[in-house]
Amino acid sequence: MFHKIAQPGNGCTSVIIDMPAESYIRLVGRIYKDEQGGLPGQRAALKTKTAKIIRERMVADISKGASLPPLVVGVLVDSEDYGAQTGCLNSREDMLALVDGVDLSRLSIIDGMQRTTAILEASREFGFAGVSDLRVEFWISDSANNLIYRMLVLNTGQVPWDIARQLEAIYRPLLEKVEASVAGTIRFLSKDSGRRSGLSASEYESEDVVELLLIFSSRKRELNLKDRIAQDFVRLDMIESSSHVDIMRYFSEAILLLSKLNLAFSTFEAESALSETLNRYSSGKEVFRAFPPKAGFISALAIYLFGKPGTETDWDALPEKFQLVKINLERLIDSIQDATTPNEKEEVLCLEDLEERITAHRVAASQVGRFEREYFEKAFGVLFEDGEDLRNFKACWHAY
Repeated sequence: MFHKIAQPGNGCTSVIIDMPAESYIRLVGRIYKDEQGGLPGQRAALKTKTAKIIRERMVADISKGASLPPLVVGVLVDSEDYGAQTGCLNSREDMLALVDGVDLSRLSIIDGMQRTTAILEASREFGFAGVSDLRVEFWISDSANNLIYRMLVLNTGQVPWDIARQLEAIYRPLLEKVEASVAGTIRFLSKDSGRRSGLSASEYESEDVVELLLIFSSRKRELNLKDRIAQDFVRLDMIESSSHVDIMRYFSEAILLLSKLNLAFSTFEAESALSETLNRYSSGKEVFRAFPPKAGFISALAIYLFGKPGTETDWDALPEKFQLVKINLERLIDSIQDATTPNEKEEVLCLEDLEERITAHRVAASQVGRFEREYFEKAFGVLFEDGEDLRNFKACWHAY
C-alpha cells in the first residue's frame, strides 16, 4: 500500500503505507527509547475497573488481528532537502528508507500514542504473530509548526490526554533545535527524568517550556491545562498563530532571552550587609527558580509583541519591536554582568524593592502562584514598554 499527497504550498507531504506491527514498534522504539526504556509523554494507563476491562479487551482484539485506524508519525526534514527527499518518494520502500535515514530527534508520533501502547502490550503478551499489519500515515514537513497544526486538528473535539504532554512529544524537534542553537548552554529536561527542584539557571523542564509556549501563543499568563474548555480556546489561538511561521522563531528567541536574564540574575549573591534586608532574594537564582516569574516574563513579552488577547497582530511591525526588546534587555544584562560587587549588582537588580513589594501583598497560600504571575507580568510589561528609559529594575518591581 502506498498513497502520497503533496501540498507544495504548505511545505507538507502525506504518505500512507502499510507495515508490519513489529516494524512499527521498532520505529517507535527508535523515537521514544530513553534511559528508562519507557515511552515518555504517553498518558498513564487508567486504573479503574472499567478501564482495565476495556484495555484488556483491546489488547486481546489486537492480538487476534483487529484492524486499527491509521497511526500518524511526523517527520521533520531540513528546508533545503525537503523537495529532493519528498520528490523521490514513489513507493513504500522509498518511504521506509527515508524514515530509516532520518535522525531520531526528527521523528514524533502525532496521533496514536494509546494504540501504540496497546500494540506493545499485545506483542509482549502474545507476540506479533496474530497482530495485523498497520496503516501508518507519515506527515513530512520542513516546519515543526505544520506538525503541531496537524496534531491540534486531530485532537480537537476528542477527550485528550494531557495537552502539555502531547506538545512535549511533538515539540521535541523544536527543543532540540533551541538547545543546539545555544551550543548546549540551555537544557530541556523531560518530565520523566523526575527532576523538578535543583534546576540550574540554564535548565528547564520540557513540560514547563510547553506551557510557556501555550502562554506565548495565547497571550494569557495563566492556563488551566486540565480545563477542557480552556484547552479548546488554546487550540484555536495556536491554530491561528501557527499560520504565521515566525511565531516559533519568536518563541525560541524569547526562551533564549529569558535564559540570558536568568543567568545574569544568578550572578548575584548578597553579602552580609545586604543579606540582613534580603531574605527570599538573597540569591539572584531565586527570582526565576519558580514557574510564575517565567510565565509573567513570557506573557508580558507576548502581549508587547502581539497585542492583548483578541486584538489583531501587526506582523509587519514585529521584527522592529523584538529587536528593540533585545537591545534594551541586553543593555541591562550587560550592566548586571559588568558590576563587580554585590552592591553594584543590587543597584541594577533592586532586589530589595522586589522583596519589599512581594511581601507587602499578603495573599492566601492557594493564590500565591496566581498573584506572582500577575505581579511579574506587570513588572516585565514595564521592562518591554519602557525599556529604553530604564537603567535598573526598580520601576518594574513597583509596577504592581
